[in-house]
Amino acid sequence: MTALVFGVIAGVLASVAERADTIFTGGNATPLGFINTYTWILISAALFGPLGAIITTEVQAFIGLITFANPLSWLWPFINPIFAIVVGLVSKGVLRFKPNTGLRTRIILMSIALAILDIPLVYVVIVLALGLPFVFFLAALPIYLFLQLVPSTMLAYMILKSILKSKILEYQTLE
Repeated sequence: MTALVFGVIAGVLASVAERADTIFTGGNATPLGFINTYTWILISAALFGPLGAIITTEVQAFIGLITFANPLSWLWPFINPIFAIVVGLVSKGVLRFKPNTGLRTRIILMSIALAILDIPLVYVVIVLALGLPFVFFLAALPIYLFLQLVPSTMLAYMILKSILKSKILEYQTLE
């Protein structure tokens, strides 16, 4: 249920962020939407693993699709689950094989996995979906990797710490 609520929150935020992205880039880039999506994927995967991350990202993607948040809204229900599954598996794997790993380290490892996955999937979006030349992919990739590794990771960590501190959800494995 909480993953669904996170998806609604992410969807509402995406509706605003992706419209701002469209105003600034014409829909050819979605940096604010990207930060929003990655932040909530990390949060949901850290708390609930792959299934929670899929629920969160698909709810967000469908809200964007229904509200036509940006010209690429049709693509997110297909791309987001790939990220959700990978980051959810990384989260569960770290907890299984290194159960004493701190939240900060786990979030960073999850974020690195997403950044690696960005390399082919940003190509899919920029070159295949948008039809832009390969040089745009080369220019955009460092920007998207930075957005993934810095603001998204930091926001996810801060939100998770706040959730844990508030004791709204109690997960001993996150401490």
